[in-house]
Amino acid sequence: MEQPKLTFGQAELIINTLRDNPGGPMTLADIADMTGLPIDELAAHLEELAGHQLVIKETTVDGFDTYRFPVEYQRGSTGNAA
Repeated sequence: MEQPKLTFGQAELIINTLRDNPGGPMTLADIADMTGLPIDELAAHLEELAGHQLVIKETTVDGFDTYRFPVEYQRGSTGNAA
């Protein structure tokens, strides 16, 4: 089976979804619900984005993969307040 091609629009949708929910890691199902992307396609896209370090993939102790936006890229998180 061929790897689905990640478009710029899909990458932007996924990254914005994670960035706009900084409260904690999101599961594949959470992201699929919010983006409307099919789970199989979304999983492949998240793997690609994680490979480029644009999202962080972590596995919970019970074996679920979760994803989050890197805090160092979060708006307003860089620099010191004066």
